[in-house]
Amino acid sequence: MTDSNEKILAEIMEQFVRIVNKFNQFEKVPMDFGVEEMLYPSEIHTIEAIGKNFRINVTQLAELLGITKGAVSQMVNRLVRKKFVKKIKFPPSEKETFLELTPKGRKAFEGHEKFHHDMYLDFLKYTENISNKDFRKFKDIFTKIEHHLDLYSGTLI
Repeated sequence: MTDSNEKILAEIMEQFVRIVNKFNQFEKVPMDFGVEEMLYPSEIHTIEAIGKNFRINVTQLAELLGITKGAVSQMVNRLVRKKFVKKIKFPPSEKETFLELTPKGRKAFEGHEKFHHDMYLDFLKYTENISNKDFRKFKDIFTKIEHHLDLYSGTLI
């Protein structure tokens, strides 16, 4: 790597850290997704995962979200109390509990989907002069950054 590439890489990583910090701040702000109730990002992302995965259970949800079963159980119980999610036991054993969205949860899910759709369309307009090839390169760079972080954090074997 040349000195100029090293300098550019340092600038990219500094900017990446700023973006991550801004994203982390954004993730702390609750929003209303059309149900007249504020939902934190962790809540709406749990609702999203349940909405996209028919009859998902707590173990599968934990794996999908990359968090512990205990954390998922707490979140699910909160969303059940708030009437966004319901737990359903299915025969024959009725031992396994599956998660489904209530009508209120479905409305929040749809509001969140619309939010993302609108945000993505806005971003695509903002970046309309970037080619599909360049977008793919950008994705490839992010994949490499993620892989490199996994190597350094010890999560990649």
